[in-house]
This record gives sequence, structure tokens and C-alpha cells, in this order.
Amino acid sequence: MAWSLSILNVNALADGVWRARLTPEDLQILAGQPTRVGPVSVLLLLDKPSFDRTRGTLSFSPSGARVLNLGGSDSAVIVESACTADDVNRSIPPATVAEVGGGGDAEFIAALPSNLSSFGKQLLGTVRATYPGALKYFPKSGKFVETPDNFWTVRIQSRDKSFRATLRGRPDEFVSTGSLQLIPDMTGYSSLKLTSPAQITDFMNVLRQVPKKGRRT
Repeated sequence: MAWSLSILNVNALADGVWRARLTPEDLQILAGQPTRVGPVSVLLLLDKPSFDRTRGTLSFSPSGARVLNLGGSDSAVIVESACTADDVNRSIPPATVAEVGGGGDAEFIAALPSNLSSFGKQLLGTVRATYPGALKYFPKSGKFVETPDNFWTVRIQSRDKSFRATLRGRPDEFVSTGSLQLIPDMTGYSSLKLTSPAQITDFMNVLRQVPKKGRRT
């Protein structure tokens, strides 16, 4: 039987963005491998929640929730994966984004330009539905690197509206790549370009073929 969780006294900041009072202990019952930076917790909802504005109640499926950051207070920001980065940036003060951390899935979401917002959220949400973890940003390379196991990375390329991903494994180690073309990257890694949300299914198929370091499903 499907079941849902309901959070009381929720304030809507924008479409798909809410603020609530949730302690780190409250959030630890949900899935995710969150960062632990700053005072503000961040919760990503992969499935569309139900929000009762009159009662201030937000209900969602716990199986579709991922904790991105566990803050040190009872202040939490909840983001629906379908909302845009502009919604997030307008609703959350820049200081709050900084408090969430100098890396992580939350920073990736906040960094998405409007022309890649929906695509990027769908990409990350699809990956997180299978692989818990957290991205870490490296300013020098512009890459968001998966942690604790760096089996994939992603770089936002707003100019041509694409993402550049690298995966552990040489191109010849991947049997089926669909619409994606893998080319050699740094030693033992391959890279590919994602230009459309329609390629996410192929990307997940490739991700499942990553040479094992406790990673293939």
C-alpha cells in the first residue's frame, strides 16, 4: 500500500519551493547521502507533492524524497524536482544557498541556468532515484563530482545547453550506449555529452555499466 508523509506549518516560497521546520533527526528517516554543511537542511522531492495552502500542509511519498543536506538547525527548504532554478534562486536568499554548502546536489540545482533548469533537475532526480550520494563542486574544473565514490561527474554547459558527463571506465568497456557517444577522457574514464532530456534513459543505461567499485546495480 502506498503511503505518504505530511509536514505541518509549511510556507510556500514559490511554485515548488517551501520552507518548513524539520530537525536533522526528522529528516534522517528519509533516503539520501546528504552533506552536513551549514544550518539549513535541503530536501528534494522526486514526485509531485500535495500542498494544502490553507492548512499549510505538504504531503509527499517518502520513497520519492531525497535528503541533499542535513543542516544544524530545524530550518529546512523543500524543493520539488520539477521546479526551476529561477524559482529556487528567487525564493532562497543567496546567503542560505551558501549556508547549504560549497558543494552538493543543492549547489548543482542552484547553479542551473534557466535554459537547463528542467533538464538538469530531471537528470539529477533520475540519478538519485537509483544512486544515493552527493555531488561536490570543484571550481577549477567546473565539475560536480559524485561522492563518496567518484564514478561519474557532470559539468553544466549553458552556452550550448548541454551537460558534459564523465564516467569511470574506458569507452570499450561499455556494451550499449544508445544515442550517446563516449570518447576517452582522463585515464580510465570516458566522457559524453547530454543535449536532450530524451537521452537520460540512455545515460542511466550507461551509468549501470560503470566498472565496479561497488557501483553497478
